[in-house]
Amino acid sequence: MMLNRILPIFTLGVLFWGCTGDNVAGGSSGDEGVVAVKDWEVAGVSQKGPFVTGSAVTVQELDGITLKQTGKSFKGSIKSDKGDFAIKDINLESQYAILEASGYYRDEITGKKSSGTVTLRALTDLSNRKTVNINLLTHLEYERVSYLVTEKKMPIAEAKSQAESEILAAFNIAGDFAESEDLNILESGDGNAALLALSVLMQADADVAGLTERMGEFSIAIAEGGTWDDVDTKAAIADWVCDADLKGTLANVRKNIEGWKYTDSVPAFEKFVTNFWWDNYGLGVCNEKRKNETKRNVNKLSKLYNEYFVCENGRWLIPEEETAKSSSSKKGVSSSSVTPQSSSSSKGPEPVEGSSGKEKSSSSIASSSSSEAKSSSSYVNPFSSSSCPVTYDSIPELPKEVSFLERFFDEYRGYLEFEGSSQKDWFVVKKNTGVYSSNQDSLLAVLADTLALRGFAYKGKVACDSVNTVDTVYEDSAYVYERKLNGLVYKVSITKWWERNMFLGTHLYDLKIVIFEDGAEEIPSVNRSSLRFETELPEEVRFLDGYGSNMQHGAWNDDSLTSVWTIGHDMSPSCKDVVGCDSLGRAEVEARADSIRLVFADNGFALVGEDIVPVYHNYRGIWGTQSADGLYHRTIYEKETEKAKYSVYTYGAVSARGDFTVWYICVLEFEIHIYYKSKPE
Repeated sequence: MMLNRILPIFTLGVLFWGCTGDNVAGGSSGDEGVVAVKDWEVAGVSQKGPFVTGSAVTVQELDGITLKQTGKSFKGSIKSDKGDFAIKDINLESQYAILEASGYYRDEITGKKSSGTVTLRALTDLSNRKTVNINLLTHLEYERVSYLVTEKKMPIAEAKSQAESEILAAFNIAGDFAESEDLNILESGDGNAALLALSVLMQADADVAGLTERMGEFSIAIAEGGTWDDVDTKAAIADWVCDADLKGTLANVRKNIEGWKYTDSVPAFEKFVTNFWWDNYGLGVCNEKRKNETKRNVNKLSKLYNEYFVCENGRWLIPEEETAKSSSSKKGVSSSSVTPQSSSSSKGPEPVEGSSGKEKSSSSIASSSSSEAKSSSSYVNPFSSSSCPVTYDSIPELPKEVSFLERFFDEYRGYLEFEGSSQKDWFVVKKNTGVYSSNQDSLLAVLADTLALRGFAYKGKVACDSVNTVDTVYEDSAYVYERKLNGLVYKVSITKWWERNMFLGTHLYDLKIVIFEDGAEEIPSVNRSSLRFETELPEEVRFLDGYGSNMQHGAWNDDSLTSVWTIGHDMSPSCKDVVGCDSLGRAEVEARADSIRLVFADNGFALVGEDIVPVYHNYRGIWGTQSADGLYHRTIYEKETEKAKYSVYTYGAVSARGDFTVWYICVLEFEIHIYYKSKPE
């Protein structure tokens, strides 16, 4: 982009930029670099959104040495609501000029004419151009370009290139775009999309007066340093964009512009706008590799600070509370976040700054009898040279006393600090040691020997106390090593386990690293009285266990005393008659729903709702119940006791299965929501 701007300037000859000196715009001495403009015509468009018909446009001459206005100007006006203008018979002693547009504009946020007027400027070199668009980018760069040219003796083309990159970088936009005077929000292309995104972000929820103030503050801030450090305004804009994006109102911008009927192709500005709030919140990109990953908003100035987001279909979304917690705990997402479960008790630890999640507990770690650490001289190294920890968000690096552990794990999973305590907990991602291999024990033997050489004593086995493994209690499964140094206790817990992969399995392990003051009682990171450690269905809904071939404790919330179970069930043998299966299967689903209705009635449940609902995501539930015809037969049953309220959602569907030969099967899923009235024993 810079080269495209500089080359035309060189065509004017060596005298223009080649001389040295301190006073001339662009760095030349005397007036050799000044070129007169005779009988010139300038045309273009003026846009915040497009300026409306009749808005004033002027060309103002600048002194070729100081870039100050000479007082000579040429006037014109906007010819249509597209914002287009043309000014003829321009005669200037210097090729440098300011084009200025002032008037009402079509607001892309509301789609209507603005409630007040705004003025935008563009500093340009007319020696090699007759088209100059006036827009928000040309306006915001003006003060910065003037500073770079007059104070830093930088050529105008180079100054404009630098200024534009700095302005866009302030909004997390990067790319090789056309010059600002060539951009147009009513045309396709990434540069035009970036301009429209900039316009949307600067406007956000501000009125015209607020926009004018924001533009002025931005221009002043960036003029000398090239950066915009107004974190409060950035957070406010990010909050507005996030809200507009999640509620779907951001799509109104595209609809508004299309509704003006001035263009057939609105540029794809959305990617730059959404990227701004994603980066501001510390979420990063949402792509297929990060599908179902959850991340926490780490911007303390945001109204949504500490809110959790999940990556779905290329977008960061705020999931329903139970779904979010189920996802992050069940799937073991690769993020710095820790599942945000908390106890309803007012006692216990609560993470503060730098925390990835929240856990409260009043229980202590129950140590069992010590046993000898397994040791071996053999060492099979599963690490490659590229294996190194990846730090996410605000997770601090390990202190030097335990930094040697980094070579034994893949990346950081989460981090906790506890209010009123100096304790700090690091959680690290499991290490994959190969399918059904013996590498795990070999590697852990080396880890044990390494800990011993570093002065760590083996303390025995305890129940796993890691937020990485939230689905299982893992009694007596963590090997614990400790070292006391300089008034602090350094504790390392190692949990061995394996993960099923299709028909095979993979050996894995977790590390938990804890540092706390010597003499202080360690605060557990896992609350074992949490609802997440429910191990079986309550008696009132246990009759459903017989109707399911798969059962999962899917979600929980200690604060709201809510627990959710899901049971999946295949209801019929396969049907390979592709033509008739849909109708036959649907009839069977509805017949089974009738029979199940009697079962619920016998167990004291009342039918409170029944309907046919469409599929929005092809499958639902933790078992991926699919629907071949895009519909679920849903029935809702409720029962209330002194202990809790039970709501059961049943979903019946005709599911398409098979890779090479399509066959159909009737499936049923129960989703059991339990709302406890007090914490169950």
